[in-house]
Amino acid sequence: MRRTTGPLIAALIVFSVPAVAADKTDVVIIVNGDRLTGEMKSLERGKLRFKTAATDTISIEWDDVASLRSSQNIQVETENGVRYLGHLSVASGEKRIVVETDSGPVDLETDEVVLMTPIEANGIDRLDGDVTAGYNYAKASEVQQIQFGLDMDFRTETRIFGLEIDVITSDSEDNESSQRQSLAINYTRLRPNRWISGAMIVLESNDELGLDLRTSIGVGGGRILRQSNSTTLQIVGGLQVSRENVSGDLSDEDTLEAFAILDWDWFRFDSPELDLSTNLQIIPNLTDTGRVRAEFEIKLKWEMVEDLFWQLSFYDSYDSDPIVVDAEKNDYGIITSLGWDF
Repeated sequence: MRRTTGPLIAALIVFSVPAVAADKTDVVIIVNGDRLTGEMKSLERGKLRFKTAATDTISIEWDDVASLRSSQNIQVETENGVRYLGHLSVASGEKRIVVETDSGPVDLETDEVVLMTPIEANGIDRLDGDVTAGYNYAKASEVQQIQFGLDMDFRTETRIFGLEIDVITSDSEDNESSQRQSLAINYTRLRPNRWISGAMIVLESNDELGLDLRTSIGVGGGRILRQSNSTTLQIVGGLQVSRENVSGDLSDEDTLEAFAILDWDWFRFDSPELDLSTNLQIIPNLTDTGRVRAEFEIKLKWEMVEDLFWQLSFYDSYDSDPIVVDAEKNDYGIITSLGWDF
């Protein structure tokens, strides 16, 4: 279950499961006839990560792969959510793979396959993420803005652990500096037929909304409506308990909230590589009837050189009835930043 928020303070999580090296006897054949021998690392978001002695780990567009053979134990997931586990053997035709499962071989077209993970690969090999940093300055208004973000996922065969951090600081000569900070820890359990369930812990603060600290703990479930090598669409709903600490002399407030989250992601790996993601959250308050919060974010990533990208993002936080009387109902902004995928 994904919640697009990210630290209240700088945070670091280290996944320290030891890695197990695989024999470098996997073979990938490109549609133009080129052949590489090495170690298959993963397939995700239309990119096959493959390591050879000469090139180290490289990314190959999945559309360019004619066949793949691997002696590793590979978990293969199709776009309709079916998962298979086994070695990969040579298929009878081009643009196909064969998964040698315990119940027999399964012949798949490569267009059907959206995820592949060697189950022997542990530790750092299963960690995926990006870090961004940005600085904006307008001389006419003497306004400067600093942004830092971190997004990490650690994936096993049936679970995803996520950490998201986001910090935005704004300052100007005419106004006091303000901060918007968030830290989210997510757990997602992958169920059959693209169903998911999970839990999350979210910490947020926002000076514009008069919010010193909001702590939310929630559980829920949903479904991945679509997953392919170019797009994903996911919807999640559930309940969460929130405690809000606000500025001033007001007492803390505990509430029960529902939430609905829509995630859509589109990515293209032809030059230039692009990634457009959108997240919308609607959060009605069940304790304070009539109060509704919402979070919206859209990001465009443009890879300039390998693993280094430029990002443009827009965010909007809305609260129909802030606890602090004179607080703003909306906090929105546009951020430009540089980032690195790892």
